[in-house]
Amino acid sequence: MRKLTIYLASLICVFAGFRSSAHAQGKTPDLRPGNFELGLYGGASYGVDAFHGMGGVNLSYSLPKLLLPYVEFSYFPGIPRQEDNADHTDTFHGSDRLIDFHGGVHIRLAPSESRIVPYGVVGFGVLQSRITGYTHHNQPLPGQPVDETQPTTTGTDPAVNFGGGVRVYQTSAFGYRAEVKVYRPLSGRFTGVVPKFEGGIFFQFGGR
Repeated sequence: MRKLTIYLASLICVFAGFRSSAHAQGKTPDLRPGNFELGLYGGASYGVDAFHGMGGVNLSYSLPKLLLPYVEFSYFPGIPRQEDNADHTDTFHGSDRLIDFHGGVHIRLAPSESRIVPYGVVGFGVLQSRITGYTHHNQPLPGQPVDETQPTTTGTDPAVNFGGGVRVYQTSAFGYRAEVKVYRPLSGRFTGVVPKFEGGIFFQFGGR
């Protein structure tokens, strides 16, 4: 919880910095229907084992009524983890690699003349996991190796997500974005709530 509080406080500081930068400029964003937006971002997730870095890319398309349907791809490098069995005779050492691919919609919550555009987000997609590692036998049987490689396991499971964020336009077609999102896998190994925090830059095609 302490780490989560620190991370949220950092995001608030980032938002404040974006706001100051935005007020220093004079142009307004271009939120016309028909604009494509390409975003690059990095961040972290919490909820699988601990905080873990990630990066990704998304593409959105602007519709009337401040709606932006989007698709997004995120990659989480191998996440080290360690698990003991019930009687602590064996310990699994491994790593979890995750890939998230989903689509959804951003719902902008500010009029076009505002340089700071908060938004809500809801989406649906899949989380693909790949687990590799070995089991360490704390009390090996006669003839049993101390360390035993385990078969690689994979899974692709549906997940829903929701959250919100803010876009800050440096120019009419370029700016910064920060977002907090919560994932809820519907099946598979990771069935708890997994928050994700991300920030990055975006480019609009067709902006003034």
